[in-house]
Amino acid sequence: MDRRGGQRGKARPAARHLAAVWTVGVLAATAGQAAAEDIEDKALSLRLPAALTRFAPYGDVAGVGGASAGSKWASSVNPASVAWERDVCCSVTPQYSNVRFDEDLSLNVTAEAAIFDLNETDRLQPALAQARTEEATTRQGLDYRLEMDLVQVQWARRVDEDWAFGANFNYTKAHADYDLGPLPVSNSESETYGWRFGVLRRLCGGGGEAGMLLGGLVFDYAFSPSRTTLYTAAGNQRVKDTGHQFVLHPGLAWYYEKDSAVYADYLYGSFHDDSGRLQVHRFQVGVDQEIVKGVFGRAGVTMDASGNTAWAVGVGIYPSEWVSIDMAYQDNMFPELEPEFGESRTLTLSFSFSF
Repeated sequence: MDRRGGQRGKARPAARHLAAVWTVGVLAATAGQAAAEDIEDKALSLRLPAALTRFAPYGDVAGVGGASAGSKWASSVNPASVAWERDVCCSVTPQYSNVRFDEDLSLNVTAEAAIFDLNETDRLQPALAQARTEEATTRQGLDYRLEMDLVQVQWARRVDEDWAFGANFNYTKAHADYDLGPLPVSNSESETYGWRFGVLRRLCGGGGEAGMLLGGLVFDYAFSPSRTTLYTAAGNQRVKDTGHQFVLHPGLAWYYEKDSAVYADYLYGSFHDDSGRLQVHRFQVGVDQEIVKGVFGRAGVTMDASGNTAWAVGVGIYPSEWVSIDMAYQDNMFPELEPEFGESRTLTLSFSFSF
């Protein structure tokens, strides 16, 4: 049993070859749709929330490049997945991620999540996250600091053998500072109120066995009122704004072996505030393959319509039925922040304890 509450199966070589061929085909198709588009002229207030939609706190999802809308595991971006696997009654999952940018900005994220059975069909997953950066100098010569705290609650219901539904509410409080040496340039505070809805559907195949194909659909809406103080020689200026974001995220998961899978997702996001609008299109493909009993290897790629490509690899170790360890590395997963901070490298570590 892994940290996501499912028994691991045995590998079948023939299915493994089919998965490899299928993955190459999806990669070729999505690569053909990527077109160069310059987003550097968009405001950071638009690019930062767009970048955060790439972040995966769970090591198994990070290891496949973020593709998980069709996943059966509770670590999925899809809230409906929380209720799909019911082999355990509860679990606790601490997580840690470090995102290091070229401009010496280091973002440290700690997260804590738990899952509880409410009844035979419903599950609840509360979670907390804390994000802090060390002070770093941007490519524009300004010193930057960011603090974020998140509270999230997910509910999901497994309706029958083929359907699950879920909903999520999340609240984030953020504070950011820009300084020029000892002189303050600006500081801003914001709150984000977000809602996420998801559905997970078995399209074909048996429950939990090889050959199962799942389809998932996730919709996000969030709004972020913000207050920014600009420090100028003519005096302080107070600016208020409200950002809005809409994200549509469909995905497929093909379990060609019991727990080994290929994931393919598409994400459309629209972000707007008084500075303008940013639209993103992403394609995510990943593979999660059992290497030996209790050890899984992972790889994934994320491509977007701006011509950016990010790679990810990971490993999952499941030494017993009640504990699991997932690790992942991602290269350049946050290109939206490259104008200020350069390319990024992300390390993610997750533990889970099931009961």
